[in-house]
Amino acid sequence: GGSGGAGTEQRRLRFRQFRYQEAAGPRDVWRRLRELSQRWLRPEERSKEQIMELLVLEQFLSILPEDIQSWVWVRHPESCAQAVALAESFQLGRADPDGIWEQQVTVRVKVEDVAPGDVDDPGALGVPPGTPLDSPREEAA
Repeated sequence: GGSGGAGTEQRRLRFRQFRYQEAAGPRDVWRRLRELSQRWLRPEERSKEQIMELLVLEQFLSILPEDIQSWVWVRHPESCAQAVALAESFQLGRADPDGIWEQQVTVRVKVEDVAPGDVDDPGALGVPPGTPLDSPREEAA
């Protein structure tokens, strides 16, 4: 039901945020992770298909661009189909009629294209493009 989504999310977070330091060694970590995963995924109540749906939904949400991710996440999709529909509606501009999201993506791409290594341009050293920067071969002959 609708209220199950919040509880499922809390159990998922408890599983995902569990840290090694919270347990007394490797065997206890493994035991606790199994307990937490069973509380989250509830294999005694859910089919394999439902469990797969939860895992794929989590991964889908985690790899969306941040803007889409936060917009979809707060709407608590309970299935992959719902999450995909929400992400598509965001992209189509229903969530942002001014197209600000598209402008941000364009800016982000431009920023990522300029890596710190690209600044050391051989042309800036007065060397014509395409000239090898190793020692000249004529001197070795």
